[in-house]
Amino acid sequence: MHARQPIGGMIRVAVWRLDKMDETEDGVPTSWREPGDAEIADAAAQILACDGEIPAISFDRMYSGGGRMAWVHAADALDEPRLGLLLGHWLALASACGGVPQRRAIDPADLKPLLGYLMMLEVERDGYDAVYRLYGSEISANGAGRDWTGFRVSELIRQMRAPAGLLARACYLAVKRRPAPLYCEHVPPRYQGVGVWKRLILPLADGQNDCARFLVGNLPVDHRFLSDQELQTVQDRVRRSP
Repeated sequence: MHARQPIGGMIRVAVWRLDKMDETEDGVPTSWREPGDAEIADAAAQILACDGEIPAISFDRMYSGGGRMAWVHAADALDEPRLGLLLGHWLALASACGGVPQRRAIDPADLKPLLGYLMMLEVERDGYDAVYRLYGSEISANGAGRDWTGFRVSELIRQMRAPAGLLARACYLAVKRRPAPLYCEHVPPRYQGVGVWKRLILPLADGQNDCARFLVGNLPVDHRFLSDQELQTVQDRVRRSP
């Protein structure tokens, strides 16, 4: 029997694609457009067609900058200990209640190593969108540019013209339709100052609604120094009208 390869180890990176991303004035291709519902649904269907790791060809259709994605079923499937802790905690709660944990079952005191790296989102439009009810301070300080609490995912993506917009929204829709843990990592544009974002999306129930919220651990890995011009790029995006 082969040993299980942890998710999050070797990441596929198409360097020329990342270089091409940053050739435009503010680091985003001039052809950027906001993904529509049909495109989001199609991408989510590709995620839902798998039970483990999503094929590279499917991932690349959602985001060409490099990364990987997988449905995960055990904490030791993740190579990032803090995300493993988060998944293990969710799995323990799920086992105790026999289904998707209720959002009220989450106690921040149990997740101290992740404080600052957590997001809580309230599902809207059957998973096509969501509102940030909590946006971790360490996420804001590492490439996000500000605290996005109270904003919708679609608003953040539109205002920042995020190249990974389709990827993010497809992940949320997939978890809404299959309430199970989904891991995703991607290489963002270099102006963010982060080498890789590693994200674990967990569904939380509210009463009979088995996915009313998303609990997300979002870790920035491999930081890089940003020039004054790159820092200005981030701030210009934050100030841009949606």
